[in-house]
Formats: sequence, C-alpha cells, structure tokens
Amino acid sequence: MNEQIAITFGNDKILSAIRANHPDRDLLVYQALNQNDKLMMLDYSGKEPVFHSPVLYDVLSHAGDDKWEGFISFSAMDLNFDQQKVFDARINKLRSNGLPDGMHSIYSLNYHKDINQRVILGTWDSYSDFEIWKNGSHEFIPKEYRDSPSFYSHEAYYTPAKKTEAN
Repeated sequence: MNEQIAITFGNDKILSAIRANHPDRDLLVYQALNQNDKLMMLDYSGKEPVFHSPVLYDVLSHAGDDKWEGFISFSAMDLNFDQQKVFDARINKLRSNGLPDGMHSIYSLNYHKDINQRVILGTWDSYSDFEIWKNGSHEFIPKEYRDSPSFYSHEAYYTPAKKTEAN
C-alpha cells in the first residue's frame, strides 16, 4: 500500500507540461463531473510529489483493487477525536463486509499531517454505480455529522478527462 496520494489542479496546458516532464509517472487526469474545464491530476505512486503545489493525502487504510480509469469520488470532512473513532469504525465495517457493487477500491486518507481532516476516496466503475449505492441510504459522511451546524464537509466527483494533450 502506498503511503501517500498527491493531486494538483490546472488547465490542459499546465497538466500536459507536468506529464511531459515526468514520463516515468503514471499521472492520471480527471475532470470534475459535468465541468470540463476543471481538471485534476492524480499521482498514486507514493513517491515524492512532482507537482509544484501538491495537495497531499496520507493513506490510513486501503481495501480493494484500484481501477483508476473509472469514476472517482472524494468525500472530505473535519472530524474531532470522538467522530474519528466512529467514522473509522464505519469505514472498517464497509471494508470488512465487502465493497459495494461497482466500487473497486476505497482509501481512507487524511490531509497531509492533519488527522482531523479526513478524506474518503473511492474508485468506481461509473457514476451510476456510485449513485445507486449512495441513494440506497449509504454515504461516507454520516447524516448526524452533516446536520451539525459546526460540521464541515465537501464532496467532489471526477471522471477521466477527455483525451487531450494532458492525457
């Protein structure tokens, strides 16, 4: 298991230059769901980041077999110590019970060196598989957290970017 995942954001020109300068890396380019102009590059190698301004995530746990060429979901949240224990138990239960249909892998991450900022990254066959699972009253961010006015969370969804210079 890799210890770190790095991402960066930019336009096609910037991401193409990064890829050209680092042909030894399998750098993946995604676009935000329904936003062709919002591009993200992901490096799952676990090696020293090659990005000038990387967003780094430390890997806490991983389950499944990665399939990076499909849909990916990010669910980020700030958790206090007690919430972390409950959240980790929920993620461990999901991992041990087997991943949902259409999900290939799940990563439990924290924002680099900040254990309170948690991120769940899932690799899926498709957005529709994710939606079926989520609409079945499943989601990574528990409702009781979401209902708290002091709770911060953010979700982002990405699909492989249309083939351009960068990818």
